[in-house]
Amino acid sequence: MIECGWDEEITIKLPNFWLAEEEKERVIWSLLHFDLIKFDNDRNLRLKSGGTTDIYINLRDARNCPDAIEFISSLYSCPLSCLKNNYEINKFVEIPDSVSCFAGMISAITGLSYLTLREKEKIGRVSKADIIGNPKEGDVVVIMDDVITDGQSKVAPYWKCLEKNLVVPLNLVLVDRQQGWEETFAREKVSLPVWAGMTLHDVRKYLIENKLMRRCDPKVEEQNPIIVALDGKSWKEILPIIDELRPTGCILKVNDLAFYEGMKIIPELEVYGRVMLDLKCHDIPNTVENTLNQLVKNKIFPWAVTVHASGGIAMMEKAVKTLEGYPTKVLAVTVLTSLDEEICRYVYNQKSIDQVKKLAEAAYLAGVDGFVCSPKEVSILRKISSNPWLTIVTPGVRSPGADSGDQKRIDTPKSALENGANHIVMGRQILKALDPVAEVKRVLKEELGI
Repeated sequence: MIECGWDEEITIKLPNFWLAEEEKERVIWSLLHFDLIKFDNDRNLRLKSGGTTDIYINLRDARNCPDAIEFISSLYSCPLSCLKNNYEINKFVEIPDSVSCFAGMISAITGLSYLTLREKEKIGRVSKADIIGNPKEGDVVVIMDDVITDGQSKVAPYWKCLEKNLVVPLNLVLVDRQQGWEETFAREKVSLPVWAGMTLHDVRKYLIENKLMRRCDPKVEEQNPIIVALDGKSWKEILPIIDELRPTGCILKVNDLAFYEGMKIIPELEVYGRVMLDLKCHDIPNTVENTLNQLVKNKIFPWAVTVHASGGIAMMEKAVKTLEGYPTKVLAVTVLTSLDEEICRYVYNQKSIDQVKKLAEAAYLAGVDGFVCSPKEVSILRKISSNPWLTIVTPGVRSPGADSGDQKRIDTPKSALENGANHIVMGRQILKALDPVAEVKRVLKEELGI
């Protein structure tokens, strides 16, 4: 819920979005019908900021279609009428030229008067023309725009309203592009909650699920062996990263995010890539079965899930049986790559490689689809199985000279693949890069020759 109070007596409590889930699809379909959404799989659509995107929503073009103006005006009138009828909102503020073609009709539908804020004053006017309308001290106004990106375009209008002694409890937009407006507002000391109809992620998900866009070129996805570990980050933090990574075809590995957000986050992540759900199940067979049954019951089938091989053959067999016939791989984790030889001897009373072999043999007997092991052990595990289709995933992979962090048994991307790994897990090296996409492309081209 969005809460915003501007004095001791009045607090607005609103749902996170002013469009219900079933309404979002109808609105997206309508915007496509009116040709107000442009999309490009290769992210070559130019933004005003100089960057590029895969989706551009341009409500300004509604001027070309009276039906589009009527539809969008009716759309905005619903949340504005709610605010008028339930709270002390008596005006809305439009920021030209994004919504100027709707403002008059919205005013007529809702009975709300409105103000127009100009970016620059018009020269030659008798009165000061930075604000058109009749602002009155104490008016409670809602700033209205089409989308919000990093929020910078909302800073000046917010302060201009405050200069006129207007109360501004809310910024109403159709689409939140989720590109950092919270950070901008905090930096600029702007106290302005955003109430959006939907997010850019909602639009992207609709386009991909309805096959109007591709998640990624299948050939690119097939050739890319990199799994990006998204550990320790929230959905808001990872969304801008995976948005840009999508065309590279990386697999996305999640652990704590799934525990925090719930399994419902998996279909959201799959908009951006295949998902490795790193559950590392390690319990009695019945409990592991119950856990994985939650995926089956909710029809959630990530690319792979992980179980600890040390849970035993019976436990792994139960995992394999539960997901039998579904497209999700069961990968058995052998010895964690954070354990060095000294710790392995202390915990297992033998060398790491001997313990890895022991656990891999048990996992193979249980019928798993593959192993998770350090790059140091890949070549040996390839010899254990006569099955060439077993998938081997190797964490503990770092480019030459990169910080090893808490990983002990590590190797380079090139060495891991040459030893027989199918996929390599890389987290901090990519996520902490100034440009994660450029780092992925560099590793693929310069180190792997892909």
